[in-house]
Parts: sequence; structure tokens; C-alpha cells
Amino acid sequence: MAKRIQRKDAPTTNRLMAYAIDWALGGIVSGLPAVLIYGFVTQSNEMFSDLYVFEALGYSKWLALFTGLLCLVFSYLYYVVIPYKKFKGQTIGKKIMKIEIVSQQETPVSLKQLWIRNACILLLECPMYVISRYFLQMITLIIRFQVESVWTFVGIALTIVSSFMVIYTKDHLAIHDRLSKTKVVQSM
Repeated sequence: MAKRIQRKDAPTTNRLMAYAIDWALGGIVSGLPAVLIYGFVTQSNEMFSDLYVFEALGYSKWLALFTGLLCLVFSYLYYVVIPYKKFKGQTIGKKIMKIEIVSQQETPVSLKQLWIRNACILLLECPMYVISRYFLQMITLIIRFQVESVWTFVGIALTIVSSFMVIYTKDHLAIHDRLSKTKVVQSM
């Protein structure tokens, strides 16, 4: 029986750079439907701010929710479909930085694991992603109770804890890695 070669954990600097790239590109991709719909309904090329603007301009909250849903779909395409179908465990940022997401058993990451991983990031480490803002705004529009402040505060705290876990624990697993049973390693 052949001995399995254990892959090296991704260097923290590479993870940070991939995060920065994905934060920018993922934000553009995730926000694209909102920018296009806002431009279409207002016939304006002004900078789009958030989903609340639709109601403030006299449009139905359902337009805002539809827009937010499209943003979630585009986010899913960037953070889940691309790493699953196109780049084998890699977002564009991870591909550029030559790192990838694998299961903790070092098998290819599954669609379920990618979905759980990104849901954890969206819900727990939320303040850093454009799509998380839209998600929190959608919740606020549905329940009519402002959840962004508290959820963002908790998200910042969890992001800090998660970052320290990546840097200072032996296995270098973030909260989202632990919950999805994934890890980030150097590409082969």
C-alpha cells in the first residue's frame, strides 16, 4: 500500500493575499446584479450603496429582496461553483496564490463542504464580505428589525478569533474550516 503524502498547509501570507483578491473579485461578482438593477430602475450611473435604497426611492421591498437573492446566486457561483467545477478547490484568489481547499482527509473538497464553508463565512465571519452585507440587509427587510449592527459586531469578533486560529494553532484551521471539515493547503 502506497504511503499518502501529506500536503503542506498554505502559508498564512498566501491565504491573506488570496483572501484580499477574493474579497475584491468576489465583491464585484456578488454585487454585480445590484449595480445593474439599480442602474436599470433609476436610469442612473450613480454608485450603488445598499438594498435599502430601493424602498427609499419608492420601489417595493420585493425588488430589493429579488436583487439580494440574485447577489446571493452570483456569490454562490464565485465562491462555490468555481472552486467545485472549474478550479478544483480554488477560488480565483487561491488559484493565483497557488493554494487550494481540500477536505481534512486531503481528498478533493465536496460541493457540500464548499457550501457549508461559505455559509459559515457568510453567517459567522460576515462583516468582511459584500454579500454578507446584502444578506443582513435582506434579513432586515424581511423581519423589519435592524440586525446588521449586532451581527456585524459578532462577525468581527469571530473573524478575529478565526484569524488567530489560522495563525497560531497547529492545524491552521479557521472556524469555517473546522465546521466544514476543510483545510487550505499548497497546490500541487
